[in-house]
Amino acid sequence: MKTLIYLLQVSACTGIFYTFYFLFLRRLTFFTLNRWYLLTTLLLSFIIPTLTFEVETKNDVPTWQPVIYMQHIQEFKVQPALTSPKVVTEQHFNWMQLGTIVYLLIAVAFIVRLLIVFISFSKKLRNKLLMRVDGVRIFQGDKAIGNSSFLNVIFIDDQELSVDELEQVIIHELLHISLLHSLDRIVAWLAQIVLWFNPFVYAYMRSIEENHEFEVDRMAGENDRNVYASLLLKLSLSGQSYLFQGFSRAPLKKRISMLFNQPSPNMKKIIYVLVLPVVLLTSMAFSTLKTKENVSDVFLIKASAANNNVFLPGDTTPIYRQKVKRTIAEINSKDAWMAYSKTDEYKQKNVAINALFSDIQQYTVISKMDTLIKGGGRYKGFIVVANNQEYILDTRFGEDKRLDKLLAVGDKFTMKLHGAGFGIHTPISISAAYIKKDGVNVFQIAEASPIPKYPFLYEANKVRFADGQITHIQTYANGKWKSADLEVVNGYKFHLKFKPNAPAFAGIEESDHVRFRFIHEVKAGAKEYAINDWVSISTDIKDYGIKNPDFFYKFYERF
Repeated sequence: MKTLIYLLQVSACTGIFYTFYFLFLRRLTFFTLNRWYLLTTLLLSFIIPTLTFEVETKNDVPTWQPVIYMQHIQEFKVQPALTSPKVVTEQHFNWMQLGTIVYLLIAVAFIVRLLIVFISFSKKLRNKLLMRVDGVRIFQGDKAIGNSSFLNVIFIDDQELSVDELEQVIIHELLHISLLHSLDRIVAWLAQIVLWFNPFVYAYMRSIEENHEFEVDRMAGENDRNVYASLLLKLSLSGQSYLFQGFSRAPLKKRISMLFNQPSPNMKKIIYVLVLPVVLLTSMAFSTLKTKENVSDVFLIKASAANNNVFLPGDTTPIYRQKVKRTIAEINSKDAWMAYSKTDEYKQKNVAINALFSDIQQYTVISKMDTLIKGGGRYKGFIVVANNQEYILDTRFGEDKRLDKLLAVGDKFTMKLHGAGFGIHTPISISAAYIKKDGVNVFQIAEASPIPKYPFLYEANKVRFADGQITHIQTYANGKWKSADLEVVNGYKFHLKFKPNAPAFAGIEESDHVRFRFIHEVKAGAKEYAINDWVSISTDIKDYGIKNPDFFYKFYERF
């Protein structure tokens, strides 16, 4: 898919650049400038989609992600590895694979054609050698190739040419060789092999050849245009060749017209200045823009469920909260936290966390945990060791849940810290920005996205999608979902309904963040929608997750 997108982007670039040439440059007599415009923009078309520009955005206020941290640990359990159930998917015809095969077959056919022509060229080098001129070999030609040249070789069909005409033809072909026109043609052939489906690449080839002839005609015919035009007319029916720079290859009418046209005024060269904004806009449209957020400190807040206390490593910014009446228990909890913050244990944990944030650390998994918490609920994660200090790697929420299947007891890995926190007399809990095992990146959290303005967006196939938190799950007697709400951070809410025979949403729980795909939404309020026809739901935006067989395969295919 990435290759297809790249080829389409290259084709779009060639279309934009050639359209500019066709509208503004092709009638100008600055043939050398036109030649370099065509060659350069053809190469740029392949380069621009590969470019990545990093745009730095400054964010002076740290971004906080609140997560509940339960402080009382009662029990540890090592969980056995879970066996993923076998999923039987409906087989569909793979159009993408067929398209790839067709593309490659035609591209190979173009390559074979070019190889055959080169073999034919090498055989023609056995023709009679007529003369050498400054290292250029001139061979006897024939009606198949006429008067033509390629690289440093010229073929002359001298049967119907006078001495003066023969001299004029040789001068013409020597100019092609000295100007290295064959190299332009090689570049155009290679582009044609890769973009054989793109009509603009053939237009590029035609215009490159025409500019070659216009450029040489103007130089070779400047002494006597009438005599030179007569020679063009005489040789207009000569043989043509895919490979060679033929004397009469370009359309005769255009060549004679350009030969007698008055040179364009030098003032018109200002048009070429417009090429710069065209290249800039094309680069912005088809290159990759990567946002780099310039934030001095980004931490994960982990608050104690019992006392709402928060540890913010390195933070000096005042934290404000709403003025509300507090219970005696909350006041006592606040006092307890203030007293705890003055203890040596608090200071040691502070130092340990700062050490973790200072560099990428090596960790070892010593056990898997499934912790029961007073008051109900469950705490899942791993106990890991770094620098002889134990930490809890949390796997309860969002993307961190994927770590349950990625790590095992005894694993050694390197991790960059995303967040850390602790409560009163509780271990330090940490979360990962990314994890590498054996030098391979096995886990990475998604970058934070800006708050969307719209309730949902559309994919190219018209499927809608929204990212939000699952709440208010209602189930049938068999345990499958009957209904649920999807709440988006911008305030929009989707009321979801599911049939009794819908797939089970294993692994998705209340409060999980998901990407939800759907169709046929019905507006149910100012910022509410009712959804009956869902397409897929996933806790990982890079995957489609659980698919609705009634709709998913109508909009997606395997490749």
